Amino acid sequence: MTFAKKSSLAVAILLSAMLGTIVLVYLARVALLKDFSEEQLALYQVKINCLDFKLSTDLKLEVSRLCLQTSKAEIILEDMTIKFDLTAEQKIKRIDIASATIKGTANLFTAFKNRPQESNDTTLAQQLNIYLTQLSEANLPFNINVTELHYSPFSVESSFKEGTNNATKTASYSGRFSVVQNTVELSLKDFQDTRLLAVNFSIKNPKEQQLTAELSSHLNPLKRFLLTHKLPLSPAVIDTLEIVAASGELQSVVNYQAGQLTIASQLKGLSIAGEGIEGSGPFALTGAINMHSQVNLAVNNHAADNQESKHNAKFEFQKDNTLQLQFSHQHLLDYLTKQLVSAEIIKLLTDNPVDQLTFSPKGKLTYNLSNQQMTLSGLTLEAKNDLLVHQLNLDNIELDLNYYLNRDITHNLNNSPTLVQSNITERDNLKKKNVSITLPKESMAKENTQNESQLIAQLNFKLDSSLLLSAINNYTHSPLVLKLQGSISQNHAKTSISFDEDSSLVSNNIAMPTKQNKADKKLFSIKKLSTQVQGDVEIQSHMQVKNNVQVKEKQSINLNLSLNTQAKNLRAANSIEIKMLAINTGVTGNLNDIKILAAATADNVPLGGLAVSGAIDKPNFVLTAKNLQLAELLSLNIKLPKKVDLVEGALSYNVKGQVTDLKNIHNTPIALSVAITSLSGEIEGIWIQELNWQQNFQFLNGEFSTLDYATESSTENSSENLTVALIDTPTPISKLSINTSWRYQKDFKFSATKLKGDILGGSFAIPKIQWPLDQEHSVDVQLTRIDLEQVLALDKKQGIVVTGNISGKLPIRYDGEKYTIEKGELHNVSNGLIQVINNPAVEKLKASNTQLQLAFDALQNLHYHQLSSDVSMADDGYMLLQTVIKGRNPDIDNDVNLNLNLSYDLLGLLESMSITEQFEERIIKGLQKH
Repeated sequence: MTFAKKSSLAVAILLSAMLGTIVLVYLARVALLKDFSEEQLALYQVKINCLDFKLSTDLKLEVSRLCLQTSKAEIILEDMTIKFDLTAEQKIKRIDIASATIKGTANLFTAFKNRPQESNDTTLAQQLNIYLTQLSEANLPFNINVTELHYSPFSVESSFKEGTNNATKTASYSGRFSVVQNTVELSLKDFQDTRLLAVNFSIKNPKEQQLTAELSSHLNPLKRFLLTHKLPLSPAVIDTLEIVAASGELQSVVNYQAGQLTIASQLKGLSIAGEGIEGSGPFALTGAINMHSQVNLAVNNHAADNQESKHNAKFEFQKDNTLQLQFSHQHLLDYLTKQLVSAEIIKLLTDNPVDQLTFSPKGKLTYNLSNQQMTLSGLTLEAKNDLLVHQLNLDNIELDLNYYLNRDITHNLNNSPTLVQSNITERDNLKKKNVSITLPKESMAKENTQNESQLIAQLNFKLDSSLLLSAINNYTHSPLVLKLQGSISQNHAKTSISFDEDSSLVSNNIAMPTKQNKADKKLFSIKKLSTQVQGDVEIQSHMQVKNNVQVKEKQSINLNLSLNTQAKNLRAANSIEIKMLAINTGVTGNLNDIKILAAATADNVPLGGLAVSGAIDKPNFVLTAKNLQLAELLSLNIKLPKKVDLVEGALSYNVKGQVTDLKNIHNTPIALSVAITSLSGEIEGIWIQELNWQQNFQFLNGEFSTLDYATESSTENSSENLTVALIDTPTPISKLSINTSWRYQKDFKFSATKLKGDILGGSFAIPKIQWPLDQEHSVDVQLTRIDLEQVLALDKKQGIVVTGNISGKLPIRYDGEKYTIEKGELHNVSNGLIQVINNPAVEKLKASNTQLQLAFDALQNLHYHQLSSDVSMADDGYMLLQTVIKGRNPDIDNDVNLNLNLSYDLLGLLESMSITEQFEERIIKGLQKH
């Protein structure tokens, strides 16, 4: 029996007992009164301490004072009038009490005790329906009116003060009480004349099970009232009530009829504040709630299964519904740290301090009392500080609260499997009772499948947040803007998150500064970097039974995402400016076997593709591009050190490797292959035709090099990897080919073998060369069939003509500081002609010396059969040619034998590629010596 029913029954019995007592006293005097009070009132532990009454001429019983003593309180009734109707079935018609004083002498409730829950086949909805039905069918027999009601609850402090004659004022309440035609009205105020409670309870029609109630209360005096009465609440709840300060006004209107319960509630001016609950720190909760609710408590007896009949509680949020929580951000961090929350989340909250949360429910909320299923139209959450606002909108929310409230929420912090006994414990209990249960494997598998697919949560979300991340402070001080929207669904097997196409992540003003201390020096910068996200994420969590225990296995995350990343106004140092870099990425698989495919374009020019596969902590990656048109790449705003104007050519590359250590990703071994094919165009005004280059590189242990750099023999035996059909300089070079090797680790090193090409009608070859040159390193330049006529043709000045072809070698040595040539030699490989044409300088020499005249006459038409030179170069940069010329001049019918020592400025020679003038001067000087 409920407390309310017990109280009503006790009041009725007391009043009936009092009426009987009064009549007996009037008729039978003291003896009968004593006998009745001892035998009847003793049954309810009530005794009369004082009684003063009289019977008026109109048959009204007037009680000037009645004192009652119960086990819980002392009751004093003053100026009570009882009206009778002796002709009616109910003899008592009305009771009026001018003053009723109730003083508590003991606690009304026993202390809180943790008791095991008793099994009860009736649901909460059924229990509530039974209680309200019984209450609606109640029929109060007569009217009661208490004009002044005074109530002083019991407290240990007040008892002590009375015993010591202390006059300090204790908690007391005043009000009025009435029962008129099945309508109960009760109002209470505290000693500060603040309304504690106002109740209007009416039973409209007992036969139709209809009742209404209106309730209003102020939270602050209501809190004090609850604390004073020592309600059987847990110590944690009692401590919380004592700590917090609460204010606000609650108004509710309740209607019940035949299983339908409706409640309209309004909570205005809510304010709950405290200095801390279990280390939470100071907080304040303010706001207002306006809600209309309807609960279906009736049981559908025609339903196939009454357990599935819906007892829905429907709520509708009206007007403004907002709760605002202000709290201490530092206390929140301390609490999460004690709960061993990951350092990344703690750091994220530290970078983005929040001290205010706002909750705004909207629309309709439905709660099923039988299976604890809940739906909510929408909920808005806002977290803010002085600078940033984070907003999360949740819509179309469906939750299975039974799952979340009853599952094992204890989580092993070491990520070990969580054990849940549930059905297994129940099965073991049935075994102890000798109850045999056998389920077919097919039935168990079907049941497990149904349980896994059963929906336990579903909602749509929209997140709008700006987060500051200290991890990227070196690159940008702007927040990362998150705009994510989609849906979340969860069953017993997995949690699915779907992102709509409007989901995005945006970061602004990204820059990678150089090591130079200059504000305008940026190695890399992006004005805006945005990524659109679309697709699904599945987090699977399967439960398996092992050794009669359900074990929670490690979660598996499956991805199916499409990412569209755009970088606007990208600048790399002072070399590259791209208006729009776009990367389209597809992500599939799980964290143990992920697949990522991406393609990049710059201002609509393809750049290549990226493929990532394998485990997320040790992924394999391949970056590739095939036949990218170099002319299109150069159409981008790329600032090269030399002017380049290409008409054709293609670039292909392949970069691959595997990350084995995410913390030291810069040490990841990488293999790189680069190929340039059919490149033709002008480079710094020089025409290059049909250049082809292919090279394989590797990055290993901090060193970037070609694959064959360390093995000298392999480079010598490998074929040429760089060829050029034509380099159209003043001295054209054709059929150039070379095999190159590269190395970079703190400094740059280059080596090449098989360098050869056609030049000046012949060819040259260098077997091996490296840069920078080491001490005592030599470079052998081999010349084959160089056409002397083409060499002399480089100088447009007239004065000498030489024909024929020469070959030889020029060994260039480096001593660590300067370059020298030792034991070089040149020799003719064909007969040729030397003709020195007369000019004013030659004519003058011929006139001054007879021997010179003879020599120049011989060189005017010298058909040589031997032209050789021993070549050397000192460290001053001048090359010495000890030349021997042998031949015959048919014009003078005389053999010619000349020995000449010629000296050349090699650098000047290489610059001009012309030796005509110098050759003439050397010949003249040589002839003058003879």
